[in-house]
Amino acid sequence: MAKFRVQKKTLIYDGRIVRLVVSDGVIRGRKARWEVVHHIGSVGIVPFITKDKVVLVEQFRYAVGERLLEIPAGTLHKGEAPLSAAKREIREEIGYAAKKFEKINIFYPSPGVTDEFVEIYKATGLKPSKLEADFDEDIKVKVVKLSAALRYIKEGKIRDAKTIIALLLVAGKR
Repeated sequence: MAKFRVQKKTLIYDGRIVRLVVSDGVIRGRKARWEVVHHIGSVGIVPFITKDKVVLVEQFRYAVGERLLEIPAGTLHKGEAPLSAAKREIREEIGYAAKKFEKINIFYPSPGVTDEFVEIYKATGLKPSKLEADFDEDIKVKVVKLSAALRYIKEGKIRDAKTIIALLLVAGKR
């Protein structure tokens, strides 16, 4: 691993979800600059309503300007454990609680620019349990066979990275 030394950090933006920090330093004897989006982390859940059917959500994503088909997911609240966030998010987004959560994996969606991690869970034993959705979310709940969701990935109907990763991981564990 190349040795690097940070000489100065500058906070460019400090928002509700992310902070942008520019770090100036030296790597291999040359000046370098790293721009990092710091993020508290997030969770994604693959909720199984039956052995072969999963619950997905369709929602508008402002950053890409379109509606995407995704697994239920969300950002951790400050001080919140990922499992607690997963339990909260499926209640907010699909109106269910789960009897069992199994941690599937954790990954970095874009480590070249952000330290965000996504912790993925499989949820089973679903039962209705409504929690008020966030005011800025317009979510449509969709129940699909896992095999159909995997086909949607191949067809380009599912393009969200966390959803692709999560569905492929749970399908591979079956």
